Amino acid sequence: MESPTSAEAPTEYDSVGRDLSIWERLTQRKVPDAAQKDRLKRCLSVFDLINSGISVMIGAGIFVITPVLTADTTGPAIIISYFIAGIASLFGALPYAELAARFMGVGSAYQYTYYVLGEFAASTIGISNLIEGMIGLAGIMKSLSVYVDALAFNGTINSWESVHLELGVNYMAKYIDVFALLLLILCGVLNLSGVKQTVIVSAICNVVVIITLLLIGTVGIWKGSSQNWYNVTDPDDSTKSGFTPYGIQGILTGASLAYFSYNGFDCIASLGCEAKRPNRDMPIGIIVSFGAVMALYIFVCVGITSVAPFYTLSENAAMANAFAATPWMTIIVSLGAVLATATGSFSGLMVTSRVMYSMGEDGILFRSLTAVNKLTKVPWVSILVSMILPSLGILLLDIEELVQMNSGGLLICFCLTNMCVIVGRYQEPRTSIKETETTATEKVSIILCLTFWSISILSWVVVHEVGASLTGISMFAAISILGFVTIFILQYKLVETTTTNTTFRCPFSPWIPAIGIYINSGLMVALPLMTWIRVLACLFIGQLCYCIYGLNHSNLTLQKRSNSEATEYIRLTDHFTTESDTDHLIN
Repeated sequence: MESPTSAEAPTEYDSVGRDLSIWERLTQRKVPDAAQKDRLKRCLSVFDLINSGISVMIGAGIFVITPVLTADTTGPAIIISYFIAGIASLFGALPYAELAARFMGVGSAYQYTYYVLGEFAASTIGISNLIEGMIGLAGIMKSLSVYVDALAFNGTINSWESVHLELGVNYMAKYIDVFALLLLILCGVLNLSGVKQTVIVSAICNVVVIITLLLIGTVGIWKGSSQNWYNVTDPDDSTKSGFTPYGIQGILTGASLAYFSYNGFDCIASLGCEAKRPNRDMPIGIIVSFGAVMALYIFVCVGITSVAPFYTLSENAAMANAFAATPWMTIIVSLGAVLATATGSFSGLMVTSRVMYSMGEDGILFRSLTAVNKLTKVPWVSILVSMILPSLGILLLDIEELVQMNSGGLLICFCLTNMCVIVGRYQEPRTSIKETETTATEKVSIILCLTFWSISILSWVVVHEVGASLTGISMFAAISILGFVTIFILQYKLVETTTTNTTFRCPFSPWIPAIGIYINSGLMVALPLMTWIRVLACLFIGQLCYCIYGLNHSNLTLQKRSNSEATEYIRLTDHFTTESDTDHLIN
């Protein structure tokens, strides 16, 4: 089956028909495709974008990990952890907003990195996005199973599973959660109906969820007591008491894990191709949804830690059980949790499948991922594949392990996105892949950014290993200052070359993106070693797929080879999806 795209593609690359070195393939960059902007149906308003971001962030955060972090990592100081994570996320929201405006809503963090840093960096961040999305979805589904069971079945399903499906293996789930797996399958079936329908349902649910969160904060403060902040001790461990029972390290670790809760930026970015006015609506959607969710998180944390001692929040459905003395609130909280996690699961699967679809369309991953259902016009193969890893996570890992893995992928994603904003300011705009030359200014900006990121990680490793002693703080300060010197050099010795006009530019660049990288590096170091082993293992598997397939079959590589070979592989894409199909990919 031949499409107009297939027939016309070779003519642009007649003068580029040659094979490429490994280095050229790893560093080649994609040019924003004007046709891609209109390939999907533009049906989402700014309200739809805000709603989708809030759906993912609330569904992924407040009902899933807040009770777990409060009980096991931070204590009542979860309030401070969420504030720190929110500030760190702000330094990610502003760069995301600039990239969304600059590229007119075409793509996601994966696409932005492909435009600015090249194919290898794009494959890394794309795989990180997939890890973050799929692992996060697994965490949401496990939480959803707990609240649905508590609300509809009085906890009998999870009780049966804990007895008959117990695993008893360290670093794994206590039992196999088959009920969560069934809910994931249901989520996948519903996700095939199309994005607009899902967004409408999410909007209705979000109204109920926001009212529920406001009630949790209000009733918690009204019924609670400050004694649960300062005059409380864990009966099983008398060393854990007061507002910060786990100390400063607990607060920082909690902040790195709470980062998972602000995972909504890429959801909005991934829907840019379906936004009606992406250059205006994308920045608004990102910043408004972030601000609303941060305020809700802190308000709810104040309420929940006031109404219940921190050590009681480790139980299943802990958010609802905290209001056991107020039965009507228990029902409301359970209902809100079900709706929040349900909408979060729909949005999370939708976004993950779209990132996977984009990577397949670019040839970074297998092209079969771009298959589109002729009836529903959704990428059904990507949706099904996006359910495989969450299925394993649901069956084998507990919520805390899932949250830690998700945060690792998210932190890598945010650091590279912030780098894109800095480097992008020193790049000449490209209109064709023939423009392959990298300027000296651009090379220096990349080197300085990588140097700053490395120094930032080193500074946090020093303070983490040496401790908060005078020596540790002195070494930390000295190394940090050295890192920011590189940003000073970048700002005052290099001249911005981009002439791209956007409706939003990140203020105080390169300092805002650099601070974002610096804070994210600290949160990366705060994550447990076992988390990074798992994340790096997933990245290795993903990069192995890229090296086996994408390195030789990406669109850019094929287009720069001989015209006949490019035509052959481009036509392979048309076997799965044609331009006429993708005009209505999401109805």
